[in-house]
Amino acid sequence: MPWYHWLWVAPLAWLLRLWLATLRFRPTPVRAEDSKRPRVIVLWHENLFVTVLVAHRCLSRKVTALISTSKDGAWLVAFYRLMGIDAVRGSSNRGGVGALIALTRAVRAGFNVGITPDGPKGPRRVFKPGAVTLARLTGSSFLLLGIRHASAWRLSSWDRFCLPVPFSVVEVEMEEAPAPGDQEADEEVADRLGRRLEELSPCLRG
Repeated sequence: MPWYHWLWVAPLAWLLRLWLATLRFRPTPVRAEDSKRPRVIVLWHENLFVTVLVAHRCLSRKVTALISTSKDGAWLVAFYRLMGIDAVRGSSNRGGVGALIALTRAVRAGFNVGITPDGPKGPRRVFKPGAVTLARLTGSSFLLLGIRHASAWRLSSWDRFCLPVPFSVVEVEMEEAPAPGDQEADEEVADRLGRRLEELSPCLRG
């Protein structure tokens, strides 16, 4: 990202940090004890706004996020870095060999990795198998991240991106799922995890 973009990205990051600080989590988050191995964290793309807060409040192990190679992705990478989260550019399932290699290295270095399986361009809430491929390569289990907003604005983007109203309640539910088995195809695992992720984030439909 050109240096001059930092002139507005940095103030925006601090503004968003203040916005996030007003949100109230339910149940009150307790920093989770991470498993012995890093996990692949999956959530729908529309819930990205609150992930920084979840990572800092609920996880003791650091997170590396997969961000698209689009121009908007460059700004998101800058924002994440200002918020203390590493990022890898690329797609997990469309020519994303480089991204998978980088994420695999992050897991081996002890980082959780965060992926939006319906990103970066949709279809909305369709769990593509890239995250499953990564879990199989690294032997990692999954951490499904369900987000439910009591009150939120929704953008007209492909994912109906959610912006929680300041001082509103955000319900967070985390559920671990085992690493994919040898007898189960990636597409089958993706379908099963996608259905469960839908159940954990039911109020974001529409």
